[in-house]
Amino acid sequence: MVTVFAHGEDAFRLANAAGHDVGWVRPKVIGFGGFATEDRARAAALDGARVLASCLKREFGVAHLELSDRPRVRIVRDGANEWVVDGKVRVARLLRVERGRGRGEEFAIEFLLPPYATDAVAINAAQVVYGVLSADPTGTLDEAAAPKESPRLP
Repeated sequence: MVTVFAHGEDAFRLANAAGHDVGWVRPKVIGFGGFATEDRARAAALDGARVLASCLKREFGVAHLELSDRPRVRIVRDGANEWVVDGKVRVARLLRVERGRGRGEEFAIEFLLPPYATDAVAINAAQVVYGVLSADPTGTLDEAAAPKESPRLP
């Protein structure tokens, strides 16, 4: 379960059942943090993109992303941004986040939504994607690593 809280104008934060921040919603973007490794973030991006594509197709009747049945996932840089890419399709933006107090780095992912997606669609999509990421038996969404205090959301 994820709870949605207003977080300033046109922004929302997502908290898990324990009250830890696990993600955010901004205009045309949904994001999730707390991944301990780049591999976990990359796997979560692919899993999340699949369910997001299905959610958006159900909502709008058109495919937002065309993902491969045999994924070829890698990280690509384009200037300041890093992207999780499947073939030639940008799946999600990869963010590197300092944990603070010398605890190293963790990873977050952001999914870009189509320009016609409203805040309501974004919140619904975030809830659906979170459901898949939090249920992953491999522990892609590292809730144990989620901070006890609110992180600085992007």
